[in-house]
Amino acid sequence: MVRSCCMVGCNVRSHDRHGNKLENGLSFHSFPTWKQHEAARVSDVTKRRCLAWIAAVRRADIQFSTIPSYLLVCSRHFHSGNDFTELPSIYRVANYLALL
Repeated sequence: MVRSCCMVGCNVRSHDRHGNKLENGLSFHSFPTWKQHEAARVSDVTKRRCLAWIAAVRRADIQFSTIPSYLLVCSRHFHSGNDFTELPSIYRVANYLALL
């Protein structure tokens, strides 16, 4: 299955045009999922994190209520090495903090 980054301006893919997997060391990550039945604090933090990811991706076609599972963000867009729960780095931290 070919994966591609949904970040505006990023054209990273997991496979080449011939269907061969690229060994570029990148991984792809789905948007944080928000579940209404979670504990109130966890739910609120996850919801805000998801909204921040949507803003970071900068695509007008993504709606909070319906984020398709095929929309992924590649590991290039994260500040810290393996913490893919955090906000993609293209988004300004000040704007993220304003959402909190």
